[in-house]
Amino acid sequence: MPEILTISQIGQLSTILDAASRGAKVRWLDTDNETIREGTARHIVRGEHHTEWVFLDKDTDVRDAFLRITTVTGWDMAVPIRRLMQLVSEGGFAVDN
Repeated sequence: MPEILTISQIGQLSTILDAASRGAKVRWLDTDNETIREGTARHIVRGEHHTEWVFLDKDTDVRDAFLRITTVTGWDMAVPIRRLMQLVSEGGFAVDN
């Protein structure tokens, strides 16, 4: 049975999906390196590596996908949606309006 979304999770997802749909500038806390990263949100992709950067099919849970971001240094990376949802709830992900 699929995991049920809470109202809080819907709000977190909407922040991320809105950034992707608008190509918004984003900043997030990279807890692995303890740095703040910034870039431009691109689109939601299926996998973490560039060979898997394809759009989701209708049966894919978006929480299992990744947000493709082009960093200010020009590197493309894919950040797990579930990780970004956690960062949104903790205040560690910001979207420019």
